[in-house]
Amino acid sequence: MLSVHSTAHKHTLHKMTAMLKLSVLLLGLLGYGQASAEMRGSWNGFVSQGWILSDHNNFYGDSDGTRGSFDYRELGLNGFIQATPQLKFNAQILSRLAGATSDGDPDLDYLFADWSLLQQTDQQAGLRLGRIKNAYGFFNETRDIAFTRPGIIMPQSIYFDQVRELLLSSDGIALYYRKNTDQGQWLVDAQYGQLQTGSSTEAILMGRTWAGSFGDSTVKLARVIFEPNGERWRFGFTGLDSSLPFSPAPADLAFIPTAGKVTVQMAIVSAQYNQEYWSFTTEALQGKTRWHNLGPIFADAKTMRSFYLQLDHRLSHQWQLMLRYDQQQLDKDDPQGKAFSQRPGAGPGHQQYSRDWALGLRYQPDSQWDLGAELHQTEGTSWLFKQDNPDPTKLKKHWQMLILQAAYRF
Repeated sequence: MLSVHSTAHKHTLHKMTAMLKLSVLLLGLLGYGQASAEMRGSWNGFVSQGWILSDHNNFYGDSDGTRGSFDYRELGLNGFIQATPQLKFNAQILSRLAGATSDGDPDLDYLFADWSLLQQTDQQAGLRLGRIKNAYGFFNETRDIAFTRPGIIMPQSIYFDQVRELLLSSDGIALYYRKNTDQGQWLVDAQYGQLQTGSSTEAILMGRTWAGSFGDSTVKLARVIFEPNGERWRFGFTGLDSSLPFSPAPADLAFIPTAGKVTVQMAIVSAQYNQEYWSFTTEALQGKTRWHNLGPIFADAKTMRSFYLQLDHRLSHQWQLMLRYDQQQLDKDDPQGKAFSQRPGAGPGHQQYSRDWALGLRYQPDSQWDLGAELHQTEGTSWLFKQDNPDPTKLKKHWQMLILQAAYRF
């Protein structure tokens, strides 16, 4: 028990130290900007509350109970300060309650300096330094704001909430370039930084939480988006390469004899087509996870494949319908989890895949309110949270879920 609390304390201390370093750095830069020019800025906020009811399994709290779960809440405050014509600061503080995976404590979602290196009519370039949202797929940078999400919950095949802390942001540096051509607009992003890791990442990548912990984990990623003239199509590609070193504690040595690392590589292809009343979006991912020198209880490597297809129909400027099919396979060589289920203590094979149909309705009476409902019919349990479902033998292969949400921005 002592080692578990010690690990949690290390995660908290590491998190606080990183936040302090970023704050000191950016406040120093802000002082420079204040001395050199008259500043201007803007602040905005949002709050959303969801309710979830499932007939089996839990999602974001005790949703399988008779009253459902209200443990899905987001509260954020974001803004920017334009210190000089070339230097801008962006920040967001987020409080997120999501069952047992997020406790609602305020967190520094992002905080970075944006320095414009090139500002011309047909091209722009810049550098960002600090805690930066990862340029991952079409929606990762705006996934926490209900108004800009492609649904009440993200497509779990691509934007895994299970390892949200791993994909969300990184502390480091990013370069961006925007170019307008006769054929359309190019958007290029490249990042390098230190990842946020914790118990959720450990539970997914290491099978469960251990007394030991991940060390300084890094990510390299690049994203290219092309928007042809006419604004109907969008195409994107994201490549990600991350390395997570793991150091076992003495209590782990019977299972993990030496220090090692986990590496994760992902490639995401994205496409979107827009008409006046219809939009079609799809993203597909292939990712490879490797376990290096961590002992025989871990596989050498595993390849995941997943994708989603989403159709949106704008009935009017206030009402919108959504239909989505979302599929995930954690191991392409064991798509139904049959080999997985035969391992001692592994649990049912349907933990290795999910196939989800979702039907959603959104109503926006004005620019400040967003009201939504989604019905999910799912086979498989690969994107359920171990924290909300601690006993895998109680998981049901086929399950349904109703989600209601109200969001307000100011």
